[in-house]
Amino acid sequence: MFQGFYNLASGMITQNKNLDVISNNITNSITPGFKKDTMTSSTFKEELMARSGNLDKSSPQDLNNVAMLRVSTGTVTNFEQGQFEETGNPLDVALATDGFFQIQTQNGLVYTRNGAFSIDDEGYLALLEVGRVMGTNGPIYLGTDDIEINNSGTVYFSDDRIAGNISVVDFADRTQLEKAENGIFTTNAQGNNTNAKMIQGYIEQSNVNSVDEMVSMMESQRALQSAAQVLKIYDQLMSKAVNNIGQI
Repeated sequence: MFQGFYNLASGMITQNKNLDVISNNITNSITPGFKKDTMTSSTFKEELMARSGNLDKSSPQDLNNVAMLRVSTGTVTNFEQGQFEETGNPLDVALATDGFFQIQTQNGLVYTRNGAFSIDDEGYLALLEVGRVMGTNGPIYLGTDDIEINNSGTVYFSDDRIAGNISVVDFADRTQLEKAENGIFTTNAQGNNTNAKMIQGYIEQSNVNSVDEMVSMMESQRALQSAAQVLKIYDQLMSKAVNNIGQI
């Protein structure tokens, strides 16, 4: 019975963490370029159960492994591409291939699939409240939204002058990317330049399926509630066992 307390309590903690991950996915389901997370879990402190005779214990028979706890081991990010949404905004860009835009911030470079760009106060192509979009030769100065962006990311003014080339990088090991807020990733790893295909006037939507996330949330909530109810029963049984000792 005591082991049941460990099993149920650890299960409740794990389900709470899972609900946090699911809630974050749902919250960002309308964030352009956001990539969904899935919580992973594993057993902790596994022990091998064995059976032996009442008197002769020289030849125990292994039965199975048993674990006291189930714990969260982290989250896995799904980098699958989201659907495209046409906006008609000449500053919006969707990545039709793998890779990430580079955004220059006060704390260094960050990476994102969010191509809902705008022009900052000084006339540079930027991601709102994050930083400036990096080109192959640094931040891209526009001063106007009367531009065209071809499939390779070259930005042209209306008189055919080139404003810059949007830089896109990718990572051989994407587990090095750490997720921040609003679909932003940070890392100390060096990205590799890639020949990405871009589509002007579109943005990539989040790859979160809200219906699937709601189903997962209900399943997790039911598991949490069931564990709480059984834990309450365990507590009542233990209370009776302690209070009734010596009364028989």
